[in-house]
Amino acid sequence: MKNKTIAIVQARMSSTRLPGKVLKPLAGLPVIWHIHNRLTQCKLIDRIVVATSTHETDDELARYCEENGIECYRGSLDDVLSRFLNILKKYPDYSYVARITGDCPLIHPQFIDNQITALSKYDGDVTWCGNIGSAFVGQGVHSVGSIFLAEKNSTDPRDRMDAAGGIYLARNPQYFRIVELCPPANMVVENLRLTIDEEKDYDLFSKIFDLLWHKNNWIELGDVLALLKQFPDLGEINNDIPNSELNQEVLLLKERWAKAKKIGYMEYSDKLI
Repeated sequence: MKNKTIAIVQARMSSTRLPGKVLKPLAGLPVIWHIHNRLTQCKLIDRIVVATSTHETDDELARYCEENGIECYRGSLDDVLSRFLNILKKYPDYSYVARITGDCPLIHPQFIDNQITALSKYDGDVTWCGNIGSAFVGQGVHSVGSIFLAEKNSTDPRDRMDAAGGIYLARNPQYFRIVELCPPANMVVENLRLTIDEEKDYDLFSKIFDLLWHKNNWIELGDVLALLKQFPDLGEINNDIPNSELNQEVLLLKERWAKAKKIGYMEYSDKLI
């Protein structure tokens, strides 16, 4: 039986910096719609679940999912890791989980499929790249076992909150089977923010979607990177917004992964199937 992958989209309406961002429109459709739609283009994702909370602030998001045929799980508002664990316990037949954040409406289906392929090939827990750049945030694939291990052993309360086990993983590469996988060099870019945390981020995405969506109701990540290279002033709209302290800490911790043991290497491919 092939290894199966479930995608879990971490989303809530009560973001402190930009409340309600997951339902803000891009080209007339909510951010959460774009994320779900892009996940449906993954050839190796078998199930997609939006993980939100039972808090009344998330009633509108849950209702939108229900009305649009998007599977939605509601759990703890503050204990994000428990949302993931409860979904994985509900669906125990999955080997891998794509952890997707609800603020990245340009996730790259090919990159997600490449991660799944690399982990399946080597029976790995997580992929790593020495220079992945800034275009592939919010779309990491992990073995289900690694999530449960982080929950069991972590003593950092942030692992139960927004990190969803990510702090433990970043601190302890020695406990995980790491496969090296890097995107194409032309997609490795620095100093771009392709995530929506603040109003300036949303302003950038609105402009990107206004310029590119009308062509075929789909936006290739490569076209976005080309656009921002051609018009660098667009990327400057939100380049003064720093990463959260948590994300900065995770990135710093992951620098030690360069010396961690790798169990294999896979060349990135746009033609996996």
